[in-house]
Amino acid sequence: MHYYGNETIMSLEQVLRLKPSEIRILEWVRTYEFLENRYGIDEPVPFFLDIRCEEEGVRIRKNRITTFPDFECEEERMFPEIEEALELFRQWAEEILAKTENV
Repeated sequence: MHYYGNETIMSLEQVLRLKPSEIRILEWVRTYEFLENRYGIDEPVPFFLDIRCEEEGVRIRKNRITTFPDFECEEERMFPEIEEALELFRQWAEEILAKTENV
């Protein structure tokens, strides 16, 4: 886990264990653009996710990396409660992990 300005950057595996209270404290979490393979080597991942507490609610985004560091937002959702947002956020993380395991 790393901190960059006011955002916290963590692995896809770490976001699967995030608790709503942790997101309230951290306010903005996103995943790394890389994933460590079974040999300990970082490989690029086609997506990164972010979840952010805002005045209007909790925003989550799935971003497709085009040419690093450029990206496009593929899907964005706003939720009134962290618990709802976190459920979909974890689902997206699981989908990305499943795709990278099959490559």
